[in-house]
Amino acid sequence: MTAARHFQPSYRVSRERLIAGARALAPRHGVLIDSRSLAGRGPDGETLALDFVMFGARRPRHAFVLSSGTHGVEGFTGSAFQHHLLDEVLPRLRLALDTAIVIQHANNPYGFAWLRRVNENNVDFNRNFRDRFDVDQCSPDYEAMYDAINPPDLDPDNERARQQRMEAFIAEHGFRRFQAMLTEGQYKYPQGLQFGGQAQQPGVRHLLSLVRAHLVQADTVIWLDVHTGLGESGACELITGAPVDHPCYLFGNEVWGGKVKSATAGESLSVPLKGMMDMGLVPLFPPTTRFTCVAPEYGTHPPPVVLGALRADNWLQHHGRPGDAAAQRIKADLLEAFKPASPEWEQKVMASGAELIDQALRHLPGVIR
Repeated sequence: MTAARHFQPSYRVSRERLIAGARALAPRHGVLIDSRSLAGRGPDGETLALDFVMFGARRPRHAFVLSSGTHGVEGFTGSAFQHHLLDEVLPRLRLALDTAIVIQHANNPYGFAWLRRVNENNVDFNRNFRDRFDVDQCSPDYEAMYDAINPPDLDPDNERARQQRMEAFIAEHGFRRFQAMLTEGQYKYPQGLQFGGQAQQPGVRHLLSLVRAHLVQADTVIWLDVHTGLGESGACELITGAPVDHPCYLFGNEVWGGKVKSATAGESLSVPLKGMMDMGLVPLFPPTTRFTCVAPEYGTHPPPVVLGALRADNWLQHHGRPGDAAAQRIKADLLEAFKPASPEWEQKVMASGAELIDQALRHLPGVIR
């Protein structure tokens, strides 16, 4: 497998190639494309949309879903897995009349197109799956470290002082508490990192609506939502927000051979997070549905590199000048933090992704090889 050909140069190109490839497969599988567009536009004036591309049954009893771009810029890897599925897997499969394979392209199309991890409102899509929002919800640690995490400038002397503050916090409280403070989600500061929003976002509403329209009658739903940025370079951890006694956790470990880790239970590299997508999807399905949603998380660079890229990008959005030389460097650094420019990295993660997809399809009723 040549990994490089599946990685697309932009959101626009990925979307266009995906839709064209899906239509080409219509004679074999039948294809339904349900696209939910957002109000904004991409850098080239292109439509920004969540594209739900369904192959096979229109009202499936059994479905596999592969989604990308929940965290925007991480969509380059997720969409590469989707193009692998489109180009190399679907052309050789047959599906029973009650079975479907779904490619959900770009949960957060704004972030994918504009090279941000968050959406058009600076909201982390994967902290926004909530029915109720407390606009004062923010940890005391985040409050205390706000200026260090969200710098008003990138002056080198000031940045050294902020870095020392963060290192001192870690030395006193440990890295795990720092990670929790930074990543669990806060709902108070709209211009801060890891802002979970103060209302459910349009993209979240669209995704929930797509699931209600097409999947809630299914008996089996196996879902992979691809992420990058946490862990050793190229390594994969399968993460769920479900506790260890939850059906999603148990079914996920059945599908992927006991390798799924619960962030809630402390098994994962990830700390427990608020408003996660997987747990936000659970209430849509009846208790009889065998449902699991797991996030393969692929490591890229060490945490200080990833955090530095996120802090700089957040500064650029709220204080910088988009388009100047500094902005271009910041965007290049952010892309590298979540999609390393390394053929070896691409090959390693693509091999892993192909295996995860194969395992899912082997556990999905109605897939005929």
